[in-house]
Amino acid sequence: MALGAWIGAAAGTAPAIATACVDGAPKGEAVMVQRDVGTTAAGEHAEFHVLGAGWFGAAEIVKQGGTSDDTTVTVELDGAELITSSFASLKNPWMQISTPFLVANVRSEGDARTMTIWFSPELKFRAILAVRVEVREEGVAGLRLRAVMNKPGPHEDPVGQTALALPAFK
Repeated sequence: MALGAWIGAAAGTAPAIATACVDGAPKGEAVMVQRDVGTTAAGEHAEFHVLGAGWFGAAEIVKQGGTSDDTTVTVELDGAELITSSFASLKNPWMQISTPFLVANVRSEGDARTMTIWFSPELKFRAILAVRVEVREEGVAGLRLRAVMNKPGPHEDPVGQTALALPAFK
């Protein structure tokens, strides 16, 4: 399922969100975090972090330009690496992942490459979600990093601790 379809499904149907939990517990509302980065030279990186607890569902990284697609994306939950892959490897149909639990691929349209990483069911993180992009090629004119997640449910948020520490969830 494409990230746009996942966002639409998550935003439009609360029962679909609640039934996708690993442990069956209800989760909070769906949230999308996005960061736009301009021109990024070889050897530079872009990233964002979400501090606090939540449920990670998907990430989408859009890369404009570039000469070789040698740009690597890493997604980590609570310091544990979930996936690291490059645009070059995931644009190869033999390297793409498409299972009921994980989808990882790259689509190309003009000079834009879109990497989609999607987990089902969503994965819980207790302290930090990190999405990192390391550029190893020339000519990258822009990056857009986006992640879709759910806030923790009321039973997972002791005395509003996460809401106070997590400006992305306000």
